[in-house]
Amino acid sequence: HAMLRNAVEHIFGVIKRRFRILLLPPEYKMDIQARIPPALCLVHNVIRVHDPNDMMDYRNVLDAHILTDTGNLANGPPTEQARTRVSLRRDQIASEMWEAYNRERIQRG
Repeated sequence: HAMLRNAVEHIFGVIKRRFRILLLPPEYKMDIQARIPPALCLVHNVIRVHDPNDMMDYRNVLDAHILTDTGNLANGPPTEQARTRVSLRRDQIASEMWEAYNRERIQRG
């Protein structure tokens, strides 16, 4: 849970440094606001792929593996086996988070 949180905070830090719109008070309806972060992540990834030199501005923010690891796109829609595997993993993560939350809640009284 802590590692996931750190990764998410790291991603938002990079995106907020690149796209200042995330630092300003929102001026858009909620349905538009919800689309902004994923759209900015997409733009960021496109820039990473097509202008790798641009990432030098983030050398103090990014780990070295992030500069080279762009991932792979799937060839077509996910298979039923892949969907099942992802669903099981999602449920496992949610269960672990729920258990950690309950342990913390009991510990705090």
